[in-house]
Amino acid sequence: MSSDPRLPRFADCHDPFWPKVDLGTLRERLRLQRQVGDAALEVAARCAVIGAAREFAHWRAVLRARGYKRLADVAGHDPGRALGVCYIRFVEAAVMHSLGSTADLRVPQRRAAHG
Repeated sequence: MSSDPRLPRFADCHDPFWPKVDLGTLRERLRLQRQVGDAALEVAARCAVIGAAREFAHWRAVLRARGYKRLADVAGHDPGRALGVCYIRFVEAAVMHSLGSTADLRVPQRRAAHG
């Protein structure tokens, strides 16, 4: 059974609390070359989301205790957005480590508004 390449593909995430990681977006964000196969990226991403879920388990437990079912439910608040960014950055770094790459993962700086 082949998958439709036009449809988004996500890293298999065992915990719906955390955001889905779109493999195409991940490939673009990390500027991965075509020689990194889809299967290698998928395995690296799956391991990364498992590691991220383990690393951020305490946050998940606290938020679930406060009644949040998903991180997206907290995304309207600065701490929720920050945790979401940390989660995705952890996944990106873990994928790059797994693939043996040293790509630049710095966040682009926003330009200051001049008035």
